[in-house]
Amino acid sequence: MAETYRKSKIEHYLDRLLIRKQALIRQLELNELEQSKEFIRGQLSATDMIIWEIAVEFDLTDQLIEGGKGNVSERCAKKSVGTHSSSALQNHPDADS
Repeated sequence: MAETYRKSKIEHYLDRLLIRKQALIRQLELNELEQSKEFIRGQLSATDMIIWEIAVEFDLTDQLIEGGKGNVSERCAKKSVGTHSSSALQNHPDADS
């Protein structure tokens, strides 16, 4: 029971990080934030690194890869409002900067 509860909390935290990542990607698309784009890219890079570190540490990488069972990215996309799909989030050109 406790192990399932902890895994659920970790998955929930990972969902929140993916939502933050999606928000950062949206900010990169806003012309009003042109002067802050380098800073936002840095935040996006750091967030992405944290997401992958957590996924590797807790053996959740299959949930981040497109098509994985119980895909965390898909749950994230369904919870958040916007036009980006999970594959767009994972493959966004600015996400790798």
